Amino acid sequence: MLDTAVVTYKCQVELGGVRVETLKSVSAITVDQEYIDVVSMTPSGKIEWDYVHGLPGWKNVTLTRSADKSEKFTRWIEEARDPAATDVERDLVLVFVNAKNEAIKKMSFARVHPVSWSGPGVTAGESGVGEETLELRYLDVDTKFL
Repeated sequence: MLDTAVVTYKCQVELGGVRVETLKSVSAITVDQEYIDVVSMTPSGKIEWDYVHGLPGWKNVTLTRSADKSEKFTRWIEEARDPAATDVERDLVLVFVNAKNEAIKKMSFARVHPVSWSGPGVTAGESGVGEETLELRYLDVDTKFL
């Protein structure tokens, strides 16, 4: 029998061990494998295994903030976008929580730098929630299920 219950998860930003903001959405998280299995078969029918080391490189993640923005995360973004602070390496933790606000998974991003930011659009005569989109570049991510 199929379970028809709806499961709701939210993603929160954690800075300094404290969850400071709930995000509207998170997308485009990429994670590289350190090693990739390569299986091949010789003309004689023998199976050969090999391992190819994954190439490290910068990856991106896109965060969408809703109208309920935390001052601490806003300050983190402003400091990270400061051109004078280009040599500063920052870390960021995303915590995925269930409907009871219990952490079920943490993703720790290392050496995070903002790539782009887009603010809310404005249309004459219309109102809406002011959302921001923030694209971050990171070098490494560690995922831990709790």
